Amino acid sequence: PATVDRPQTVTTLRTLKMFHALTLQGKLNAYDFWCGLVRITDRMGTRNTKYRYKEFIQSVHCSRHLRAAKRAGRAHDPSGIEGTQQGELVVECPLCPHPGRNMPEGWEDTPEDKMWKHGMFVAVDANFKLKLKNRHQSLWGLSDVELSPGWAYFVNSAEYAAFLEDYVDEPEVKYCDSNHNAIKDANVPGQKRFIVNGVSAVVCSRHYFYLRHCIGDLQFSERYSSMTYVLLSSITMNCQELNSFFISYNIACSFSKNFSKRMENFPGRLQLDLSALRMKWAIPKFHLLAHGSNCQSPYSYNLMYGVGRTHGEGIETRWSDLNGAALSTREMAGAARHEILDDVLSAINWRKVIGIGAQVKKSLKAACEARYKQKLSLDDLTLTIPAETQDEWIAMMDAYKNNKKAPNPYEEPVTTTSQNDVRLELAEEEAAEARQGRMSLHETTASVFLTVGLELEDQQRLLLEKQPSTRGTTAEKASFREKQNILGRRIAGWRQIQQLYMPCLSQLVAESTSDESGSADTDNPQTTKLYLPSQLPEELRASGCVSGLVDKELRLRRAQAEDSLHQVRRTIRMRLGMIHYKHVHVDGPGQEAVTRARSVISGISEKLRRHVRRYRAARVALTSLSPDGDWQVHLRVLNEEDIRSARQDEKKLGEGHRELSWIWCVLKPEARDLPNADEETTEEEVNDSVQVDFCTTKARFDRWDEEIEHLTEEMPRAVRFFYDRAKWWRSRVNQRVDTSPDINSGLTAFALRQAAQLEQLADYFIQMWTPVLNGLNLSIDWPTLEATGDRDVQVAGDTAQPVPEDDEQQSSGSETDSDDVEASGPGETTDTDREGTVSIYNGDLDDIM
Repeated sequence: PATVDRPQTVTTLRTLKMFHALTLQGKLNAYDFWCGLVRITDRMGTRNTKYRYKEFIQSVHCSRHLRAAKRAGRAHDPSGIEGTQQGELVVECPLCPHPGRNMPEGWEDTPEDKMWKHGMFVAVDANFKLKLKNRHQSLWGLSDVELSPGWAYFVNSAEYAAFLEDYVDEPEVKYCDSNHNAIKDANVPGQKRFIVNGVSAVVCSRHYFYLRHCIGDLQFSERYSSMTYVLLSSITMNCQELNSFFISYNIACSFSKNFSKRMENFPGRLQLDLSALRMKWAIPKFHLLAHGSNCQSPYSYNLMYGVGRTHGEGIETRWSDLNGAALSTREMAGAARHEILDDVLSAINWRKVIGIGAQVKKSLKAACEARYKQKLSLDDLTLTIPAETQDEWIAMMDAYKNNKKAPNPYEEPVTTTSQNDVRLELAEEEAAEARQGRMSLHETTASVFLTVGLELEDQQRLLLEKQPSTRGTTAEKASFREKQNILGRRIAGWRQIQQLYMPCLSQLVAESTSDESGSADTDNPQTTKLYLPSQLPEELRASGCVSGLVDKELRLRRAQAEDSLHQVRRTIRMRLGMIHYKHVHVDGPGQEAVTRARSVISGISEKLRRHVRRYRAARVALTSLSPDGDWQVHLRVLNEEDIRSARQDEKKLGEGHRELSWIWCVLKPEARDLPNADEETTEEEVNDSVQVDFCTTKARFDRWDEEIEHLTEEMPRAVRFFYDRAKWWRSRVNQRVDTSPDINSGLTAFALRQAAQLEQLADYFIQMWTPVLNGLNLSIDWPTLEATGDRDVQVAGDTAQPVPEDDEQQSSGSETDSDDVEASGPGETTDTDREGTVSIYNGDLDDIM
C-alpha cells in the first residue's frame, strides 16, 4: 500500500521485486522505472494514465525497509521491528573472525607468533562522489524520517551529528613528505549547494565487505574527527572481542600519530583499550609509492608480519558499485538516501558472499604457485650466504618487526664508493711511487691521463646524441659546431700527453689518417678514435704503453661499469616514481602540467640511455683488457629486457610477484673487490650489499606462506559461519506465540528455507574447495553441522510447506496469489481507470525483459 491510512493505491509485489532487482544491479532510479511502466502501458500517449509516481516511491520506501527487516529475522522475533538492534540489518562477511560464531574453540590460546591468523583487517577511505544537495525541508517539502536509524551500515545519524557539533577539531598535521589530498584538503569546505560532500567508509580489507556502522557522512573533506569516529564505531560494533587489528589508510603515517590521544575526546562507548590490543597501521600498496622514504618500510604490507598478501586497496574497488547511485541519491532527503545506500551495500555484500567460493579457490591456487617460485629464489640466494650471516639478518628482521626504530634490514645501503674513490686510490699509489723515486713522465699522472680519456669518451657519446638532423635550424647547427670545436681542442691537448704514455700513438694516428675515416680531431671529434689501451691490439699493449698503464685502465673501467650500473638502477627508480606521480597527481584535463611532467620523464629516460651506453662501452673495454676476469660474474651483458624496475615484473604488478632482473642482484659498488682491500672488509661489504636482496626475498616468501595459512583458516571459518547462521534461523521457529497458525506456518517455512540455503552454501563450498586442497597436499578438518533438531519442524496444527527456489520470494505463498489476481494474460495491460493500480503491466515478465 502507498499509505497505511485508508489506502487506495497499491503496488504488486512482483513490480516491487523487479524494480528492486533493477535498481540494485543497474542503479535504475524510481522515476525512470515509473516512466518505463507508463510507456509500456500507453505507447501512443493517447490514454489518460493516472500519475501515481509519489505513491509508487512510498511503496518502494516501505517495502525496501520491510524486506531488509524480514531478511534479518525481525518478523520471527517477538519484539518485532521495534526491537531491532544497531547494525543488525547488515549482510556479514563469513570469512572475517566472529568470536563465538565461526572461530575454532580455544583460539584465544593461539601462540603469540600465530595470533595474526585471528586478526581483523580493516581499510579506511573516503568517497566524494556520494554527495547530498542542501535542500531545505520547508522549501522543497522533503520529510526526513529515518525508518532504520543506525540499523545497518550508516552510523546513527543523531549520535554522529551530536558528536561533530561538540567536537573541537584539531589541525591535521602531516608527518610525511607525501602530498595526499586527504591531508592537504582536510579542512577545505565543500560546495555550499551540498550539505554532505562525501562519505567515509570502513571495509574488511581482505574480503572487501562493508561492516556494521562503517559509513558516515562528511561535511568537509577527510577530517580526522569524522574518519576516526567511523573507524572506532565500526571496530567497536564488529570486532571488539578481538585483540589484533591491521588498519590501512592512504595517510596512515599521519593518521596513526596521536591516535590514542585523539580517541580520548570521543564517547566512552567508542574508546578502545589500546594497551590490550595489537594494532598495526599500513598504507595500501599502490598509495605507498607516493610516500617518502620514511614511510616505505614501516607502513608496507609487503614487509609487515602476519598480513599475507593483503594489499589494502580493495576499498577503492568497492566505490564503483556505489557511485552508480550517486546521481539519484544526491537529490533525496537524507534519511531516504541512507536507507537506499544501505540496501545497495547489502546487495554488494550478498554478491560477495555467494562469490567467495570461487575467489578463495583462485587465491589459494595462485598463492601456492607463487610460494613455490619464491621458495626457489630464496633457496638460490641462501646457497651463496653463510648460515650465520643469514641468522643475523633474520634476527634483524624480527627486531624490526617488533620495533620500527631498530635498524632497518630492508633499506638499501647508501653508495659510498664510486669511480672517484678509485681515482683517489690511484693518486695515492702514484704519490707513494714518487716518494720512492719513481717519478711520473709528466705532471699529469697516468691515472689522471686515463681519467681524462674516459671523460672525453663520455663527451663524444653525448655529442653524438645532440647531433642535429639535416633539417635542423641554423642556430642548432651553429651551436653543435661550437661544441665540436671545443671537444676537438680538448682531444688535441690530450693527445700531447698521450704520446708520452703511449709511444705507439704516432704510428696508429698515421695509419688512421691515411684513410678518410678520421683525418683530423677537429673535423669530427665525436667519432675520433682515442686509442686508449683497451682499444689497442693486444700485441701493442705491452710494447706500446708504459708499465702499469693497462692495469690502471682495467681498474678504472671496472669502476666505471659499476658506477654506470648503479646509475642505471637509480635512474630507473626515478623514472618509475615520476611516472607514478604523473598518473596520480598530474593526469587530467590540464595540458600544461601534463606536458611538463612528460618533459621531465623524457629527460630522465635520456639519462638512462646515456648510463646504459656508458656501461656497455666500459664492458667492451673490460672484455678487451681482461677477457677471462672475475668481473664477468656480476657485470653481465646488459640487454634491453634487463632494464626494468625492481618493483615490478614486466607482466605482473606487485612486489609479491617480482622476479628480479640481474641488475638488482649484483654487488653494489662499495662491495667491489679492490686489489688493496683486505679480505675481512670486502666480505663485510659484500654481505651488506646482499642483505637487502635477502631480506626482501625472505619477506616475499613469508607473505605468500602467510597467505596460504590465512586462506586455509578462512575456509573452515566460512563453513562455521554458514552453519551457525543456519542454526540461528532454526532457532527462530515457533518464537512467535502471538500469531495465527497460517502466519506461523509462513514464518516457519521462511526460517527453514533460509537455514537450508545456508547449509547448502556451506556444503557447496566444501565440495568446491576439497579437490583443490587435495591437489595441493593441504588438508582441513571441516566443521560439521551440529544437531539442531528435526529439520522437518512441525507447526502447531499445520506443517511447513515447501518453498520456491527464488530467494526473493516470500514463503507464505500469498505473494504469488496477489500477482495472479491482477494478471490479465501475457502481453496485456490492466484497466488504467481502476483506482490506484500502480502495477500497470502484469503479464509475463519475459515480455518486459
